[in-house]
Amino acid sequence: MCGYFEFDHDAFSAKSMLKVPALSSLSGQFRLNSGSGPASSVDMIIQREGEVTVAPAIWWLLLDRETLKPSRYTSFNTRSDKLHVRNSAGFHPYRNHRCIVPATGIVEGEGAKGNRRYHLIEPENTAFALGGLYKEWLNPETGEHAYSCSVITLPPHPKWQGIHSKSTPLFLPHDDSELIEKWLDPECDDVSQFEGVLKPELRDTLRVTPVDRPSSRVAVGDPFTV
Repeated sequence: MCGYFEFDHDAFSAKSMLKVPALSSLSGQFRLNSGSGPASSVDMIIQREGEVTVAPAIWWLLLDRETLKPSRYTSFNTRSDKLHVRNSAGFHPYRNHRCIVPATGIVEGEGAKGNRRYHLIEPENTAFALGGLYKEWLNPETGEHAYSCSVITLPPHPKWQGIHSKSTPLFLPHDDSELIEKWLDPECDDVSQFEGVLKPELRDTLRVTPVDRPSSRVAVGDPFTV
């Protein structure tokens, strides 16, 4: 994943994923996100004390324990092939701290730095439910509390050649209520049941627009569908 996404209330209302019972109470809890990159504050969906809720998080899984700022280790994405590596940053969160990061558009880049091409990708029928991980942090001296999160990335999808040939984000099938409920349940530690979603799948028709760069997202070509 290139590392940039947006959340637009109007687009979200038109393409709602809140029909899933576990998520139906969340309408109105999300902040407007006109564009977020790594280390910014984003909204994530988690289950806490038995209730599904929206919580702000730093989009960078590993924080400095004293400052609660992003550590020097790049961690806004977690590769799916690292989820079962015991000493990896995502090993334990994958078993009891999974989250959903909602988005109405993401930006992917392709090509070498300095000559990179960017595309804004938007689903036609429903918002993205990006599968992610989160951690909770507490500074024992100051009592300051923070959440952090990352988005799980999968191997590249064949239809994304020329868009982003290195990886695709984990798009959860949020029309599968049972899977979503288990994904958010911190007591559900049998992750073998999630193996089916750890394969690149687009799950919707996507509108893809060539753009100048992630922050401005000015169209520089005609949109097409994937």
